[in-house]
Amino acid sequence: MVVAKADLFGEEWLGRKIDPDFLSYLSELGQRHGIQPCGEAGEYHTFVTDGPLFNQQIEILETNTVLREGYWFLEISKHSLRAR
Repeated sequence: MVVAKADLFGEEWLGRKIDPDFLSYLSELGQRHGIQPCGEAGEYHTFVTDGPLFNQQIEILETNTVLREGYWFLEISKHSLRAR
């Protein structure tokens, strides 16, 4: 996750992979706050670093977290491309 609403997600969620723990947390949020599990209402945004259609993997080397206008942002300051 690279952007998240601060009232729903703490700073610690930035940079984490979508995994079963994240999906469980989304389920809890959905029940309590009626959020969209896919983030369709702007609750969070993701950034894909690798996939079967990619020729290279994006490796994130340096980041900075910023709280701005009620959203946490993971600013990527340094990256590289890695062949598979």
